[in-house]
Amino acid sequence: MAPPQASAFAYQLRFKQLQLMIALGDQGSLSKAAAVLNVTQPTATKMLAELEALARFKIYERKPRGMQITELGGEVLMFASRVLSEFDRMQAALDARRNGGIGELVVGAIIGAPDMIARAVTEMKQAQPLLTIKLRGESSDHVIEMLESRTVDIAVGRFNNLGQHNLYNYEPLGDEGLCIVARAAHALAKRRKLKLTDLASERWILQSLATPVRQILEYEFGKAGMATPADVIEVNSILAVIQLLERSDAIAMLSEPAIRDYLATGLLYRLRLPIQSRMSGFGILTRRGEALTGTAAEFAERLRAIARSARRA
Repeated sequence: MAPPQASAFAYQLRFKQLQLMIALGDQGSLSKAAAVLNVTQPTATKMLAELEALARFKIYERKPRGMQITELGGEVLMFASRVLSEFDRMQAALDARRNGGIGELVVGAIIGAPDMIARAVTEMKQAQPLLTIKLRGESSDHVIEMLESRTVDIAVGRFNNLGQHNLYNYEPLGDEGLCIVARAAHALAKRRKLKLTDLASERWILQSLATPVRQILEYEFGKAGMATPADVIEVNSILAVIQLLERSDAIAMLSEPAIRDYLATGLLYRLRLPIQSRMSGFGILTRRGEALTGTAAEFAERLRAIARSARRA
């Protein structure tokens, strides 16, 4: 009996073909991809032809200025990225075990959950000192991209579009308050009462429109009957925002948990302007149909316990 189509594809697919897909995506030409793989161009051409015959559709179209991936080819490229990422992480775990360690845990997390993540990481390291823990990510869209590409074992974030609940499971952990901040020596720090319209002429550091914080701030501008300020610096890195705030008279709206230590030490100052809107909650994100195992499952349980403790406090 002939094997099912999916099984036949998996049986005939070669690891080197997946590497070719990645190299082609990075380099844009067969000759450069062949050089990356240390094979001849005719060999690379044959490998691509075999892969396209196996897939039964064109993966790349030959254009005068190079190779252009097709829509279905893009799906194959994403698949290749996921498989090779899983392989790299498995190899790193095996290397760690051979060298006397016990593997690694890669965590993707938004910047707004630093206390919870830090406590869970500290507890994990106390229990397993030789476990290598890597923290990745900053914004929710970045965290979800890493979850999709399988470059993280567990993710802590939030949905950033309405359809993502179809792809990922979500388990709530907590939420984030927002505040408008400036450096402690800013003239506005002396004001006892402020309205958002009082800040219309100030220099603002804004995150991109794709971020939840920016979307909430735009909503607050609209609610106050004002346009988005004209004097703007757009930055997505929270660290870069903080550095700019410390060195200028700019202001920004940021996640309160993400900058709690900066407020406590006096490096930043929370302006006396309450923000009623709140970020949607954050939680554990996992791919649908896939249960957490091993250290990822243990890390998730520690996060749950920390969240329960925070709710009781």
